[in-house]
Amino acid sequence: MISIHTIHSAADSLWDAWVDTYLASFPIEEQRPVESIERLIAEEQRFKASALCHEGRFIGLLTYWRFEDFIYIEHFAIAPPLRSSGYGTIALKAFIRQQTLPVVLEAEPPTEEMAIRRVRFYERNGFTLYHHDYYQPPYTPDRQGIPLRLMGTRAENPIFSALVARTLHREVYAFEPM
Repeated sequence: MISIHTIHSAADSLWDAWVDTYLASFPIEEQRPVESIERLIAEEQRFKASALCHEGRFIGLLTYWRFEDFIYIEHFAIAPPLRSSGYGTIALKAFIRQQTLPVVLEAEPPTEEMAIRRVRFYERNGFTLYHHDYYQPPYTPDRQGIPLRLMGTRAENPIFSALVARTLHREVYAFEPM
């Protein structure tokens, strides 16, 4: 059984494993600075950083935001040595089952082999790829934004997709389009 342990501060016993997995799992453009995550944990009620555990052992991480109309998974990763072991499917399904709102996430457009595999993984776990253009703003001014796609546990709907994109840009990335 997978447990989802909320991290309340950098003093948490799972924090170091969490940070190591986070830094190893995402390219720099897709990483929120760790200090920013610590600040969000302390100050932002809608944001949760969680350690995924199996039988008390750290296996991965999950960060998510709880908004009025949906849950947004910002980061999800299984520790590198445990990938392709089935933990990702078990953990993601357990998380989705606990939610009463649709769950959304960002994924790379399925144009390269690894991106195709990731999209297929999410599709096998109940997500639908939204086909409209979506742009992830940069986490910091010195970085570039990234063209991505939204995926969600609710079928694609242009009104819902636009709401999600506006909310993420404003609340997660503090980005206001011109």
